[in-house]
Amino acid sequence: MSRILLQSRNLRRTFDTMTAVEDFSMTLEAGQLVGLLGPNGAGKTTTLRMLCGLMEPSSGSVVFDGLSLAENTVEAKRMLGYVADQPMILPLLTGWEYVQFVGGLYGMAPDVIEHNAMPLLERFNLSKAIHRRADSYSHGMQQKLALVAQIVHEPLVLLADEPTVGLDPASAAQMEEVFREFCQAGHAILISTHLLSMAQELCDKVLIMTKGNIVAEGSPATLVQEAGDSLQNLFLRLTQEEASP
Repeated sequence: MSRILLQSRNLRRTFDTMTAVEDFSMTLEAGQLVGLLGPNGAGKTTTLRMLCGLMEPSSGSVVFDGLSLAENTVEAKRMLGYVADQPMILPLLTGWEYVQFVGGLYGMAPDVIEHNAMPLLERFNLSKAIHRRADSYSHGMQQKLALVAQIVHEPLVLLADEPTVGLDPASAAQMEEVFREFCQAGHAILISTHLLSMAQELCDKVLIMTKGNIVAEGSPATLVQEAGDSLQNLFLRLTQEEASP
């Protein structure tokens, strides 16, 4: 039986009279790379923020490797990394200072941070810019820096919200390769994306979400086979049906 690194049960989030997430339940196992697909406003970002503890759910639970996020918040958060849809970079720090700062939050020694981070910085072509202030970086460079900072402590689970937005094709391919290696090492990733082609090629399983609910889940190949159609057409049919009055 595979090790379950992340489990959510019946997550729900309301804002006044609006329900952003209705009922989100899933498991993420060691070695899995799962894609969260959905149109704008489907509830993907709200879901990821609840899973990483940035937003408290109205109801439901989140468990990381057996530890409740609500009851063991600090211990559970040590197990995760989170790459937001907008890079959360401290602008007055250099890129290297930012990586050191994030690694330090997880109690990492400076030499371990350097050992883990430098190969990634070189792969993402950030080495020459790493001692410049991060606010001088392009959006794509900030996105790559944010990823490096969030995986340098080798979290069990990485949550990534549209991490390839703003990346050139070569950088996006490099990031996908890093994701694969990360999962092959026994970690797990939940990634939200609008890129159906990337989800089909990269993910072991996809969840299609619309109007705060999961309307389909399974491996891309299984969903395509059962639907007798392409993943894109299945996605469009499901999300358009849910969106119609």
